[in-house]
Amino acid sequence: MKAIVVNPPNKGVEVREIEYDVKSIGEKQALIKTIANGICGTDRGIVSGLLKFSRPPAGKNSLVLGHENLGQIVETGSKVLRFKKGDYVVSIVRRGCGKCSNCLSGRQDFCETGEFVEAGIRGLDGFMREMFIDDEEYLIKIPSEIVDVAILLEPLSNVVKAYNELMQTQRRMIWWCKDGSYDCRNAVIIGSGPIGLLFSLIFSSQNFNVTILNKRDPSPIELEIARQMGANFINIKKESISTNIDVLIDTSGHPSAFIPLLNKLNKNSALILFGTTGGEASEITAELVTFLVENNVLLFGSVNASKKDFEDGVNFLTVWKYRYPSLLNKMVTKVVKPEEAPDVLYAKPKGEIKTVISWT
Repeated sequence: MKAIVVNPPNKGVEVREIEYDVKSIGEKQALIKTIANGICGTDRGIVSGLLKFSRPPAGKNSLVLGHENLGQIVETGSKVLRFKKGDYVVSIVRRGCGKCSNCLSGRQDFCETGEFVEAGIRGLDGFMREMFIDDEEYLIKIPSEIVDVAILLEPLSNVVKAYNELMQTQRRMIWWCKDGSYDCRNAVIIGSGPIGLLFSLIFSSQNFNVTILNKRDPSPIELEIARQMGANFINIKKESISTNIDVLIDTSGHPSAFIPLLNKLNKNSALILFGTTGGEASEITAELVTFLVENNVLLFGSVNASKKDFEDGVNFLTVWKYRYPSLLNKMVTKVVKPEEAPDVLYAKPKGEIKTVISWT
């Protein structure tokens, strides 16, 4: 079977044949034919050897890459109840430790032991291969109406989780506007990659006033996507933000991107840290700490997603597909064959929002 394989923590990636028994399907498992994989910064971090937490499954020295996935069921085990041959599915990424209360309650995204595994990232082979077997409990059913955009479900599930965390924690007060909506609230998203655009989309669809920031002018596709969702796009090197901020989301991982904006946060506002990177240091002064304290500013980091977040993501994609007919498809800016994957894993294509590997 053809697969895209890495050897973490070493640098490198190759497309090669692997041994995989597609006949050993358990009673509650399904055999799935891979249709597509999305490529993200995590994949490139593993390929470059920079993400040192990546590891192969126990007893192996290589890892099948890929956590963003879309597949179609080829065969099901005798006790699979919710799926049938021909169903389109997405597999969730993280599998719990089986020990802590969160993992035992389906919230492996809040694992307390750190002993979880993640497909294509650490301790579990991923989905960049022709076929794979997975347990029914880890599968999300995809309606046929959104199959063409379902590759966005992961990372969208992570965005949904962060949004849900925000709305839950902001119940600490009355945060909505006088008319019961959020159209008096300003959301500012740093970064215009797929995560940044999905954050922008979820906030704009909830009627926040959305501003997308980058250190460059938008590409024509980014500008069109922002226009369709009603968001403002600012090149922060050329233009400053004129409004105060109720929720600031950083998808860059660079402190220098969000720290200068903290003094524009409104009272009772929130900062969500989503991006991860390394090699940069920025100073946080005592005066800034005082500002955050005196203004009740909420700060939290968010990573991964639960099964419920994936299911909510399906609902968002379904609504957005009809509300913004062409917007989601524009986010896929390049499609490559598996043999071409190493090229786009080593180097991000110019103008990329989302690059997808097609196995069909």
